[in-house]
Amino acid sequence: MKGLRRFGGFTLIEFVMVILLLAILATVAIPNFQDFRTDARNAAIQGSLGGVRTSISVARAAIALREDNTVPLYPTVVEMQLNTYDGSHPVLSAASAVNKNIMDATGAIPVNPWSLITVPIAQQASVFDCSTLTKNFVRSSAGQTDFGWCYNQTTGTIWANSDRNGSSTTENNY
Repeated sequence: MKGLRRFGGFTLIEFVMVILLLAILATVAIPNFQDFRTDARNAAIQGSLGGVRTSISVARAAIALREDNTVPLYPTVVEMQLNTYDGSHPVLSAASAVNKNIMDATGAIPVNPWSLITVPIAQQASVFDCSTLTKNFVRSSAGQTDFGWCYNQTTGTIWANSDRNGSSTTENNY
């Protein structure tokens, strides 16, 4: 076989086998990657809620120590939105107060990781009055679903104002 030259390429069968192997790997890997994204968002929700709930607890303690019992026991929705005490808590909102912020002044309310990406960042970190709702429900009036946070100023409870997760433990259960 003097006239035949051997080229260093792959045969069609080898090429098809490699494509088939990559397709099988992709079918197994992509759903696992999707699960990690859900887990990451849920972990971010839990972390954000932990920080906000700690701030609400500290605010509750400051209100109990410095205010009389006629003012709201927890920060109001407006105070949460502005991240500062207002006229609802006169002693804490006074000019002589050392720290008027409810949360860290630089961080304020974190973004809800399950917010719709089409919503502006400022709305993803918004706080809605959900005093008429219980935890696990989202505010749906005026199209305000799937972004921001639900806050009940009577009980100091805060949760994610979205239920996009779709699993048995959605992000508004934390």
